[in-house]
Amino acid sequence: MNDKSWSKSLSSDEQVSKIFEWRRGFNIIYLISLGMDLGLFKFLRKAPNSNPKEISESLSLHIPYVEVWCKTAFAARILETDNCVEYRLAEHFDKILADEKDPSFLGGYIKLGTDFAAKDFEFSTTAFRDGSTVPFQNRSNHFADTVGSAISGLHVLTTHKLLPSLPGMKQKLKTDCNILDIGCGTGRLVFRLAKAWPKSSIVGVDIDNTGINIAREKLNELQLESQVRIVQGDVIESGEQSSFDAILMVEVLHEISPEVRQETIGDIFKLLKPEGWLLIVDETYPSETEDYRKAEYQFPIQTAFEEVTWGNIIPTKNIQENLLLTAGFTKKIGRKIIGEGFTILEVQK
Repeated sequence: MNDKSWSKSLSSDEQVSKIFEWRRGFNIIYLISLGMDLGLFKFLRKAPNSNPKEISESLSLHIPYVEVWCKTAFAARILETDNCVEYRLAEHFDKILADEKDPSFLGGYIKLGTDFAAKDFEFSTTAFRDGSTVPFQNRSNHFADTVGSAISGLHVLTTHKLLPSLPGMKQKLKTDCNILDIGCGTGRLVFRLAKAWPKSSIVGVDIDNTGINIAREKLNELQLESQVRIVQGDVIESGEQSSFDAILMVEVLHEISPEVRQETIGDIFKLLKPEGWLLIVDETYPSETEDYRKAEYQFPIQTAFEEVTWGNIIPTKNIQENLLLTAGFTKKIGRKIIGEGFTILEVQK
């Protein structure tokens, strides 16, 4: 007999409560977005226990509106107060919403939803009828930069933990490591790697003209041309065969069309040196009915829905591993889940 415990019967009132909960979540996301746009979180980080009048006068805002914002944020447990007069950020939100350099910062992820996903969902009514898409490539500079900001925490994790933790990699990073970042976008990960590992050489490659232009401007500003190279085009154009010690794909695999994924992974295999590492940070879509309500799949499932009109398709575990095996990777594939549902895949040539 099949286990259907995930399909528990709920009363009408319980179902209604879920609707109101989701609707509140919609409001809170926009409350956070508004707080970022107006500088409310950054102000409270610098001046905790401020009242709405002090906040409003410092930021040139309308006091009654700020007071409502503060009380709503307190109800949502984003702010804390002892008297509904003076407010401070709740624990950890100084990093999560007010410090763009912290690995736990999620402001970019919020803005990606309010500034862009909302508009994409408007387009979805048409798209669901005719199957049309609006790819994420070659949009505005703001979009490209927001995407980079949304996954900046993964860049920090990759640079300082995931990559140096690969066997033999930390010493290479300190001396003469050649790294390729596939889908480099605006170059945030490339430049973070260059700063953390100054003896390493890094190449960033992407097909997105908008992101590449921003990355090249930043490269010129940072004067890292001797260490970093930015390439617009396909993976194979980024280097010679057997030329990289490590190749990275951070939130990129699911953005590659299924029609060319196998070719891309095959090119990666050719570009890696013997015993070189491929490190993938991505998401895994469920393949069994019972998996759709497991916690580790909720973020991938929501991402798949949010990006469906971008043309993105998140692969299942079997698809991911078959891509690697077919490309020629025969060593053990390391797999683990971190955070809200990110999959880490590590495999050596």
